[in-house]
Amino acid sequence: MNNIWLLTKIMLKNSSRLGSRKKGGEWKSLMLVALMLIGFLPMIISGVWFVAELYDGLAQIGQESAILGLGLALVSCAIFVLGIIYVITVFYYSQDVEHLLPLPLAPREILGAKFLVALFYEYLTELILIGPLLVVYGVKSDAGVLYYLFAIILFLVVPVVPLALSSILVMLFMRFTNIGKRKDRFRLIGGIVGIGAVLGFQYFIQKQRSAMEDIEQLQQQLLSGENVLLNLATQLFPSTKLAVLALVESGYWSGMGYLLAFLLATIAGFLVFSFAGDRLYFAGVMGISESAGTRKKVEGDAFAKLAQKRSAWWSFAIKEWRVIWRTPAYMLNCLLPSLLMPFLILIPLVGIQEKKDVLEAIRGWITGTGGLSVAIFLAGSIVLACMNSASVTAITREGQAFFLSKSFPLPFRQFLLAKLFPGTILSMLSILVLLAVAAWFLPITPLLASLAVLVSIPGVVLMNQFGFLIDLQRPKLGWTSEQEAVKQNINPLFSLLFGVLLTGITVIGVVSWGGSLIPVALVLFLVFGILNLLLYRVLVKKGPEWMDKIEE
Repeated sequence: MNNIWLLTKIMLKNSSRLGSRKKGGEWKSLMLVALMLIGFLPMIISGVWFVAELYDGLAQIGQESAILGLGLALVSCAIFVLGIIYVITVFYYSQDVEHLLPLPLAPREILGAKFLVALFYEYLTELILIGPLLVVYGVKSDAGVLYYLFAIILFLVVPVVPLALSSILVMLFMRFTNIGKRKDRFRLIGGIVGIGAVLGFQYFIQKQRSAMEDIEQLQQQLLSGENVLLNLATQLFPSTKLAVLALVESGYWSGMGYLLAFLLATIAGFLVFSFAGDRLYFAGVMGISESAGTRKKVEGDAFAKLAQKRSAWWSFAIKEWRVIWRTPAYMLNCLLPSLLMPFLILIPLVGIQEKKDVLEAIRGWITGTGGLSVAIFLAGSIVLACMNSASVTAITREGQAFFLSKSFPLPFRQFLLAKLFPGTILSMLSILVLLAVAAWFLPITPLLASLAVLVSIPGVVLMNQFGFLIDLQRPKLGWTSEQEAVKQNINPLFSLLFGVLLTGITVIGVVSWGGSLIPVALVLFLVFGILNLLLYRVLVKKGPEWMDKIEE
């Protein structure tokens, strides 16, 4: 057990910027964390207000426990989905894997340490999603000391089962795809398919819930005092119902019984994970860094196509694109988040697809909002662009090779365009996916769709330029693995904070104006176009000077 804790500490220290060897690096990192917390404070306050209002509404019908059920169910789903990405990157695509295998460590020790590292990242997600909810419920219900003690225990234990399930799923897949010359590409594609299967499963669950009994029967169950909402909220992860009942009845002996039952279920889930890991992990991780060439003879037209002359900036842009596409860590962190988000938005819309009255109400709202609908789509586009880390890690991904790139005879203007190319294309792709999802479920006119795409283009370009500016100011070149370059990098958070602030100002401004569709679209296009031009001129003028000052 000591080896597991020691190995976990080393892994976290190596992947953390708090372990920086530069003088003053620790204080700078702490200040950055404090600034990020301040930036998220308005969102946390809004979440607390929403949960408090929801509690008051549900308390009138005796269903306040549904808040805990819904919160724990949602956080379990989020941990399961994010756990797939964490497990792939931490268990398999980190460079410490090949160094750990020859050491005199038992498989369960390496696996346990990596599980704890992934669990640590899940705690950060859980803190944002469920932390305020637990506190608000305790305050509103006048809970005693035992409630808060149970809440702390459950906060530490709840992520274990969803993360164990996602780990077993990934280990099964990696174990039986550790064959063939193109196993790395096959695994990446298979991982995407696996995540798609998870989303499909959630789609099915949502579809089943939307087809439940009629509204009159549901109202009768609500008025009868049964915990019907709690039962509905905990269908996907039934064990979370034990956690909710432990919190609700924390003042009674039954609460202790529910807590012990949940802990036993968690221990059982972890034992299943350990049993599967001993038999699957090492077989799947052996030779993870190996690759094979095709040894294909290229001649004739094929050789001429490969050797064709291209402009310098286009060649550099193609190089950037290929690096992202061929590196699993970059693919998972730069492409998948922005593409998956539209489908995550899709799932709640499944339940209203067959409800004509709701669709008509939404149609009337979209028609009556005028230009606000364009502003909302622009806000969504900006957030999606922020979730795409391609531009905000454009310099960081170079690593030590960046100093070689500085010697290339490429004007900075062309260097900038090449670096912005992958992020802009990926952002526009995610926006088209979002528009397709919205058009499938919501009544969107061709005019609204065209204006939404037109307005989103300068917004996307602006966020990619701002992301590049952040990375140009504070690149992280001393990374030891591709995962560290994109996963343990806080630059994307700065981009996200700026994007949230920008969307808030935009939406509030449009609401205050109250303009119609076409005028609002034209004004937003012009404003963001001017902002793009100004930022581009700053980058072109100051960029070479900033780039020359970059050191490791």
